[in-house]
Amino acid sequence: MLPKDAEDVKFSPELYKRTVEYLSHNDPKMIYIYGDLDPWGASGVAGLPFTKNKTNLHVYVCKGGSHRTRILSFPEPTRQEIINLISGWLKE
Repeated sequence: MLPKDAEDVKFSPELYKRTVEYLSHNDPKMIYIYGDLDPWGASGVAGLPFTKNKTNLHVYVCKGGSHRTRILSFPEPTRQEIINLISGWLKE
């Protein structure tokens, strides 16, 4: 899965630490989308301390959703909410 010449890249927790640090002190415009049956959701951001009290960071979990969950997977009201959020950001 790695690009050619990247086979020897070693994992470093530094990027994760920098990401958490950034999200802890900033409120970027971000939308996280998960399916509630997706095992990757176990390592997702929902419920992590840095997601609390954020205005621009949104987490959506689709009931019955899997790793294939997309905006169109959500019921119409939630789908429209997500689309309106993104549209508003793009107009800024």
